Amino acid sequence: MSLHSDARSVAGTHRPSNAEGPISPSAAPRSWRLFVAFGVAMLFLARVTIQLADLQLLDRNGYAARASSEVNQSLPIVASRGTIVDRFGNILAVDVERRSLYVVPAQIDPGDAANLAMRISEIIDVPAEKILALLIDTNRAWVPVARWLPDDQADQIERMAQESLYLVYESHRFYPQGRFAPHVIGATNLNGMGIAGVEASFDDVLRGTNGVITAEVDIHQQPIWSRPYERVEPVNGSQVQLTIDPYIQHLAEDQLGKAIDLHGASGGTVIVMDVKTGAIRAMASFPDFDPNDYADVEPEVYNINPAVGQVYEPGSTFKILTVAAGMQANAFDENSQVVDEGTIRRYDYNLSNYDFNGHGLITPGGVLYYSSNIGALLFAEQMGESVFYKAVDDFGFGKLTGIELPGETAGIYWKPGSENYTPINLNTNSYGQGIAVTPLQIVRMAAAVGNNGVMMQPYIVQKRCNRDGTCVDTEPVVQSQPITAQVALKVRGMLMRSANHYVNPRQPDNLWLVPGFRVGAKTGTSSIPDGYGGYTGQTIGSVAGMAPLESPHYAVLVKIDRPIDDIYGIATALPVYRRIVAELMRYDRIAPNNALVGDGQRPGVVYGN
Repeated sequence: MSLHSDARSVAGTHRPSNAEGPISPSAAPRSWRLFVAFGVAMLFLARVTIQLADLQLLDRNGYAARASSEVNQSLPIVASRGTIVDRFGNILAVDVERRSLYVVPAQIDPGDAANLAMRISEIIDVPAEKILALLIDTNRAWVPVARWLPDDQADQIERMAQESLYLVYESHRFYPQGRFAPHVIGATNLNGMGIAGVEASFDDVLRGTNGVITAEVDIHQQPIWSRPYERVEPVNGSQVQLTIDPYIQHLAEDQLGKAIDLHGASGGTVIVMDVKTGAIRAMASFPDFDPNDYADVEPEVYNINPAVGQVYEPGSTFKILTVAAGMQANAFDENSQVVDEGTIRRYDYNLSNYDFNGHGLITPGGVLYYSSNIGALLFAEQMGESVFYKAVDDFGFGKLTGIELPGETAGIYWKPGSENYTPINLNTNSYGQGIAVTPLQIVRMAAAVGNNGVMMQPYIVQKRCNRDGTCVDTEPVVQSQPITAQVALKVRGMLMRSANHYVNPRQPDNLWLVPGFRVGAKTGTSSIPDGYGGYTGQTIGSVAGMAPLESPHYAVLVKIDRPIDDIYGIATALPVYRRIVAELMRYDRIAPNNALVGDGQRPGVVYGN
């Protein structure tokens, strides 16, 4: 290559800055791209600057609050549930602190999880497979394994010294008396909410109001107390005091349980009521349950209190109302008579006494004495529908009693003029068939006769006391007066003669149902409907009455369901009634009258099953 050609080549490539002539075509695009890139960078820098200003200046408080919420949390302080106590202040339900086992799965070595699950399973009696699933559940930071452990189990867990396991004290509802008045007291679920009995009906009163702590928390959701925090104290629940007398309740449960076992019965109920006030001194039903382990039984066992939530046909105990109603309306008096032939035909049906035997001319007292269906039917026809069903209404049947227990039912009967009523209803209702009532309604009727015709509202809560010591007492409430004191006195006399003849029908005037005391009683044997318009062939034996008749303190109902050895209330319920009444007289320190003791009897002592 020549020197010139080299010079031209160099000269053409390196043009001086002050040289004249056109610019190379490839230079303009490169300058435009640099300009665009610089502009984009400046826009990005401006956006970042604006965002920083927004964070640090304009929305400083908002973002600070969001950051704080990551570590500051509101933790509840659970209020202590109020205690439930009996008439004398003995504790029936109380919150206790027990240790619960929690685990932090992130702290567990996966290779050791199975072995750890086996060790825990041996202590708390929970399948190892279930525990293992909780130990390896890394989706949760804090996992409950077993709540409210018994002290011996919690101590064993503590001795394991396993860093991933945590024992935390938690409130737990405890029923120190176990299977004592469970249908009355009720139970609470795992969330501390009342689900039966007084625990449910007074849940809002017993539960109180939870407090709250707002504080920074650690990985286990526990407050870091070295940091600032806010605390709102809880308001603990009120104490609820029941009318239940511990001795009378124990007596009722003991005697009822023995009778159910003796007669192979499916269940039963005993209620003892103060006739003057309406206070329930005992309310026992079987099958029962332990509120500490309510989940071990079927839900209907703890959800339904048979004394208020189940109905039955009362049978002959309802004849008390029939006799009282007619005498109150002056449809007949204690000397009136009807002819009991044992069987009678009404509306194409043959109606009869339980044994088909007639008793000839009988008075209202004879209806109770012989438990005559035909006599009750004929006296009911004398008073007529309007009088009879007015008394049924005045005695509160077909309506709630108003007792402070959940699940109460009103019962069923058909009034004249209603769609399901037929004229034969008057005949069968007069002796307690074709009408459905609760045990509480029957004992309330007996209590009204014992209280000179004044019917009191039954109640189970004596008082409610707040943590500050202020209390609200329950005041007795008069619901009605279906009969006068004079009629009530006459009916009580009839019930005394009825009671005594059960001891020995051949010597009714020489023996006493409870030696030394005037006691009223009327038994009943009820058929059980099959749900298809007929009856199952099984029965309910019952007895209702009051004592002592001079000035009654108590009304008592005993009901035995489906006994297998004897279908009649005389053999199943009456012995329980006698023993309970005898103990009540002794408990109230009422001296027996030796003039009221028959041959071979001892004051205050009853014999037999």
